[in-house]
Amino acid sequence: MDVSQYLEIFVDETKEHLQSLNEQILILEKEPDSKEPIQEIFRAAHSLKGMAGTMGYKRMQRLTHDLENVFSEIREGKMGVTDELVDVLFRGLDALEGYLDNIINTQDEGDNDNEDIIQDLDRILKAGTGAGGAAAPAPAAKEEAAQTATATAAAPAAADDKAKYHSLVLAEHEANAAQKAVEEKKNVFGLTVYIQETCLLKAARAFLVFKALEPLGDVIKAEPNVQDIEDERFDFDFSLILVTEADMDKVKEAVMSVSEIGECFIGAVDPANHVEGGDKKEESAEAKPAEKKEAPKAAAAGGAAKAPAKTTGKAVVNRSVRVDIEKLDGLMNLVSELIIAKNGLVSMSGGDTENKDMQGFNEQIEYLETVTTNLHETVMKVRMVPIESVVNKFPRMIRDLSKKLDKKMELYMTGEDTELDRTVVDEIGDPLMHLLRNSADHGLESNEERVKLGKPEVGSIFLDAYQEGNNVVIEVRDDGAGINIEKVKKKAVERGMFTEEQAEALSDKETIDLLFLPSFSTADKISDVSGRGVGLDVVKTNIESLGGSIEAKTKKGEGSSFIVRLPLTLAIVQALMVELGQEKYAIPLGSIQTIENISKDEIKYVQNKEVIHLRGNVIPLIRLDELLDVDRGDAAEENLTVVIVSKGESLAGLVVDNLIGQQEIVIKSIGKFISYSKVISGATILGDGGVALIIDPNVLL
Repeated sequence: MDVSQYLEIFVDETKEHLQSLNEQILILEKEPDSKEPIQEIFRAAHSLKGMAGTMGYKRMQRLTHDLENVFSEIREGKMGVTDELVDVLFRGLDALEGYLDNIINTQDEGDNDNEDIIQDLDRILKAGTGAGGAAAPAPAAKEEAAQTATATAAAPAAADDKAKYHSLVLAEHEANAAQKAVEEKKNVFGLTVYIQETCLLKAARAFLVFKALEPLGDVIKAEPNVQDIEDERFDFDFSLILVTEADMDKVKEAVMSVSEIGECFIGAVDPANHVEGGDKKEESAEAKPAEKKEAPKAAAAGGAAKAPAKTTGKAVVNRSVRVDIEKLDGLMNLVSELIIAKNGLVSMSGGDTENKDMQGFNEQIEYLETVTTNLHETVMKVRMVPIESVVNKFPRMIRDLSKKLDKKMELYMTGEDTELDRTVVDEIGDPLMHLLRNSADHGLESNEERVKLGKPEVGSIFLDAYQEGNNVVIEVRDDGAGINIEKVKKKAVERGMFTEEQAEALSDKETIDLLFLPSFSTADKISDVSGRGVGLDVVKTNIESLGGSIEAKTKKGEGSSFIVRLPLTLAIVQALMVELGQEKYAIPLGSIQTIENISKDEIKYVQNKEVIHLRGNVIPLIRLDELLDVDRGDAAEENLTVVIVSKGESLAGLVVDNLIGQQEIVIKSIGKFISYSKVISGATILGDGGVALIIDPNVLL
């Protein structure tokens, strides 16, 4: 059965459970006697095990089951929390994330059984409790005891009603199918299956029984019918008739392989036991063809039992956003307003064209503009998600780095509820991870060195997020040694980038900017944490591709900080429309500081480059017509229109011919249509149908 329709839900919920497990185990490590974390951990692990089982991911289910055994013993106070245990638990979570990655990419969990982790869990379990069961996919001893108890309780009732599976009334065609099977020397068995009363998803368990029997033969009758089973309209037992070539033991073994099944009673069926003429015509829909037709529906109750075949296509994931119902109500209201505005315009377009009320028409246009602006803002809010989903995985990463680097460190985060566009949130995780690893490895000193310097032995790394105007600012800082300016200059000289004299003349900011060059690293040795020169240049490229910027600041002996600025949204922006010759261009308003009218006499030259002196700042000029190869004709104005743009603390003046005005533009990707795409971040379609290219000031600067 194809389970791809449930895969997105499974992936999203598994990610949430794994994140919850990571967070709660971190708390448990610090507060081993606290009861709340272990309760949360046990709930998440139990849910994860059930989900993996219903989707048919047996390896994932087995590992989660073994983790759950350990959590159960901790919860009951039979074993304590040790450093070794926490390390193995985190290894188990990493293995589960590995299974999830495989499922996302191939819809298959892979073939790694992670026996080493399972054996370590079993060893710790034995050492901690003096018992410990074999690490196998079978249920734990405690769960087996529960099953046995349930089966015993159910047995008398089943024994009294042991003929129940014989008493199923067969329609004529069902009886004919059974008789034909007998003639073909096949077995016809009746089964009554009892589900444990502690089972939460009995419909899912019933469906898994059907899936387990599917390879052995055909179910020609079920009571209750498939629809009732799907809707959980049955007690904790159901009966069915199976045509199979397998023997009784094999059939019973298949049924009992499904977890949370208490007991299965099985016997041979005489096909002669049916209603002649099939007077229960409604039930004929439950015959074998209907079983196969209805089976996919039953999956909605609990997923599928069989792991899907491995495919080459990547599963569609990370495409969902959870939305507050109030935002959807607002969206619905605005769409209704849009329809009202449209109807107003339609009514005004009819009638005598000479006597149209132009004032009313203009009012309708203004009303439409207000509605579309509000609609845009509401849709943007719907697309916004907290960056919490990205930053919540970092405390675990810092904990692992602390052990790997043998440095004591603590991560402090603020502003996790700051919202960003979903597309930005999906892409910002890797750059932030690089910055945090950089702070842990390069920024913080060793424990001994910190003590010598009179600093706290435990280093601090801070991740702060907050909104600033139309941007979200994410700051990663530490209280380490700061960036060693002299060491950076020395590396630059060693690489032949500058002479010693040129390096000495570099300002601190220019020196720090060297760290963002490709393959530039100050690490003395290469490790799996850093030193390969792949890091800050990747961070800068990724952030600028999102329309953002990054700058670094440092203070020797006190630490350094990296400040990332990102646009709130990527889809629609306010822009200044300008003209160059006969062409129109858009400059995002967020990058513009001021617009100046400069006379030619005010232009000076520094190292053969045009600059202007404006309010105490020397600002370089960029001739956009020359850069973009625009034909301006014989334009020779005495005054220049200059748009002052900024990136961090850097400023530049873009020389344009005319200003058209401010406009809300929709950014459209230009894809791979032009090769010189760095200066151009996209295009927009204007009201007259023309196309205007959008200039990226970050790249220009």
